[in-house]
Amino acid sequence: MKRLNVILGKKQLVAAGLTVLLGAAVAVNFIYAGNKKQQDITQPAEEVAGTTYGEADLVSSNSDSDAYFAQARLDKQTSREEAAEVLQTMYQGGDLTADEMSVVAVDAAKMGGWIESETKIESMLKAQGFEDALCYLSDNSANIIVKTEGLDAAGAAKIKSTLLSEVELTNDQITIVEVN
Repeated sequence: MKRLNVILGKKQLVAAGLTVLLGAAVAVNFIYAGNKKQQDITQPAEEVAGTTYGEADLVSSNSDSDAYFAQARLDKQTSREEAAEVLQTMYQGGDLTADEMSVVAVDAAKMGGWIESETKIESMLKAQGFEDALCYLSDNSANIIVKTEGLDAAGAAKIKSTLLSEVELTNDQITIVEVN
């Protein structure tokens, strides 16, 4: 039993638990933010019988989508601040070993990289003519939410190209959602 304690110390278990808790909080936040305005998200035209993009039943009011993006940005900022606070608390714990400190430093650098990439992608999408954009990155996925009036194949290709200029992911790891 003593050998197990050396391999999995209390600090490692606490760090792993906090990491899992942080990941769960971010996932719940993303799911909650995504489901809150589900009625504003359009479905692909081929899945919605008898309708096409741009018809009145698929278009929400500007104030609703503006409020969605404002709330989503606020939620995203809050979750990032909480994650940074957890990492900072772990880093300033004072009794971390050198290996544990390096793990915390890697996590902090990874989070900083995601934030920087998300900001670049959002800015580039807006510069390409999308009214508004949000990007959520993780180790193995990217979720892009754009405000536009009808997303066609060319628009989706622009989004994918912009995303892949910053991160390396496969097609099945990319989700693009249109909000009107």
